Amino acid sequence: MRLIYLADTHIKSTTPENRKDNFLETIYRKLLEVAGLCRDLQVDFVIHGGDIFDHPHPDQSSWDLLKWFLKELDCPLYCVAGNHDLVNQQLDSLQKAALGSLARNRNITLLQPRERIYLDKGNCVVQLSGQHFYGGMDRHKNSEDYMVKKKGCDLAIHVVHGMLLPKAFSNKVACTLISEVAATEADFTLGAHAHLGYHEVVDGKFFLNPGALVRLTNLERELVRTPQVLYLDFTTSAGYSFIPLQSALPGSEVMDIKCPEES
Repeated sequence: MRLIYLADTHIKSTTPENRKDNFLETIYRKLLEVAGLCRDLQVDFVIHGGDIFDHPHPDQSSWDLLKWFLKELDCPLYCVAGNHDLVNQQLDSLQKAALGSLARNRNITLLQPRERIYLDKGNCVVQLSGQHFYGGMDRHKNSEDYMVKKKGCDLAIHVVHGMLLPKAFSNKVACTLISEVAATEADFTLGAHAHLGYHEVVDGKFFLNPGALVRLTNLERELVRTPQVLYLDFTTSAGYSFIPLQSALPGSEVMDIKCPEES
């Protein structure tokens, strides 16, 4: 079984103030490369960590790009909702948002909280689960958002769109530390929302976030970061690698470094 994981695509037709390129065209090139990787690597499933769109009700150009990408993939896509996929960060708005519409039309499959999906390609059985973003999730410290139990599987993957971090980066931003949820039975916890990404291994369990597929701020670490996807290969063992996108231009070429930094 082979999977690709990506997150925080933030598809929108307008260009953020911190960028000087055509943002929608840039996203198109990245998604085209991701679709190509899926074909070349013979990927069976794609997982998205949320914030597919930058707005819960995207414009037509954004809709068209996402629908084109789903056709290019030619394999199932599973995802959770990010904060930008919701209206005012309210989880009960999901059904009326674009992501809810895609799920109803079976263009994508939403990973619903407290539910398990089993993927089986013959060589192993993967338990797949997920947690949508909701307002205040990292202040409430609900361990069930981040921690799961394995049942009837070889490997367990849990996908969460929340501020899961190796260490806090600001007293003003609520977060959940990996050390607080390290007792999870998930073999792979796939993070999103934290755009810079991380790669942590605790007691043989992997906490992985490839970072946002797009760069929205001109923070120094964003200027030097190369957008990437996570490739999971379970054909013989539980292997993985991060694949930098060749279509991603250097930050100095696409980011407006004259703008004030965002926190």
